[in-house]
Amino acid sequence: MPTRRHASPAGTRSSRELRLGRELRLGLAPLALTLFGLACQPEIGDPCKRSLDCSVQVTRQCDVSNVPNDPNSEGECTLENCSLGVCPSEAICIKVYATEFISVSCDPELEDLPNAEGEITSDACLPHEVCLPEGLCADELRARTSCRRECKSDSDCRDNYQCLRVGSGGVYVAPDPDDPEKQTSAKICVPE
Repeated sequence: MPTRRHASPAGTRSSRELRLGRELRLGLAPLALTLFGLACQPEIGDPCKRSLDCSVQVTRQCDVSNVPNDPNSEGECTLENCSLGVCPSEAICIKVYATEFISVSCDPELEDLPNAEGEITSDACLPHEVCLPEGLCADELRARTSCRRECKSDSDCRDNYQCLRVGSGGVYVAPDPDDPEKQTSAKICVPE
C-alpha cells in the first residue's frame, strides 16, 4: 500500500521545499554577483592603480603611463587592442602611432596610388608604413589601439585631464575596416 504524504501545516514548509529554496538561492547568487559586477564596472578613463581596479575579469587595463604626472599617482582604465565600434558607450577606439619613428615626409593624396598610366609615382613610405594625413610616414606594425574616454569639453574629463581633438601627431580614431580611407573626427580625454 502506497504511503501517503502528509501536507505541511499551514505556514510551514517541508524540508524538501526548504532545500529547493536554498538551492535556488545558491544557484542565483553567482548570477546576481556577475550582473552586479558588470553594472558596477568602472568606465573607460576612470582612475586606477592596477588592472583589477578596471575589471574583475581583467579585460580592461590600467594605463599607468601618466602616473608620474598625476597628482594622485593614478592611471586610467583602458581597453587595449580595440577596433572601431567595440568600445563601451563612453569611449571610442583610438589608434596611436609611435611618434619617435615619424620623420619621413610623404604626400597622403598620392602615396602608393597609381597615376593614369598605372604607375606609382609617390612611394616615400616603407611597405610596413602608412602615410598619415599630416604628411609623415608612420610604422603600422608599432601602432596600438585602445578605447579612450570620449568627450565634448574639459568638464567631461576627470581632474588633471583635458578634452582634445584627435587627428594629428600620430593619434587618430581607429579606421573603419569597411572604409579604411575615411577619416573620423573625435575628442578624447588626455592628461594635461
